[in-house]
Amino acid sequence: MMPETKTQRRPAAKRQVAARKRGVAHENDALTRNQSGPSTKRSPSPSYEFVDRMMALNKTGELRSPVSRTLEMQLVEFARGKAVYEMPAREQLGNPLGVIQGGVATALADAAMAAATTTILTDEEIQSSAITTIDIFARFIRPVNAKKVDRLRAEAKVVRAGGRLVWTEADVLADGEIVGKFASTGIRVAFDPQSYISGNGRSGE
Repeated sequence: MMPETKTQRRPAAKRQVAARKRGVAHENDALTRNQSGPSTKRSPSPSYEFVDRMMALNKTGELRSPVSRTLEMQLVEFARGKAVYEMPAREQLGNPLGVIQGGVATALADAAMAAATTTILTDEEIQSSAITTIDIFARFIRPVNAKKVDRLRAEAKVVRAGGRLVWTEADVLADGEIVGKFASTGIRVAFDPQSYISGNGRSGE
């Protein structure tokens, strides 16, 4: 067998040197990763503190719209994407047949759905925008005798929220029994919360 020459050894030697370089580079990369650590940067969670404070003021009656005062509608519950309104079923709200007028039940449902949409706005969003109803669908399941029912209750929830439009549904109950189903579409509009608060529920328009 002929002795190995430098020419024959050279390719093997080059491969060993290249492998060592790759190993060093891998160790350096690992060291760099260990020193810097994994990326932990995350987008800050949205805040709802201001929004929830507004809703709480509404619930206590300190911040109510004129129509809520007129019809004695009251926010009684709210959570993210949900809201419940109640009102007394007074005889003065009945039609000539003694039945609660359909527009009254619709107003109660609309108030609950509007409140539900407000709860999904972040503190940043509500500084410049609110959501107002652009259409509403009503289905009356049974008549409500104003003399036989004590309270009406509307339970609303947001079913879908887009960049500009928000879709909401609500059930209206009379003493615990569903008497109507409602659905609405809301659109984002310009809003000044400070003017609303200072006006105790009236916009600054």
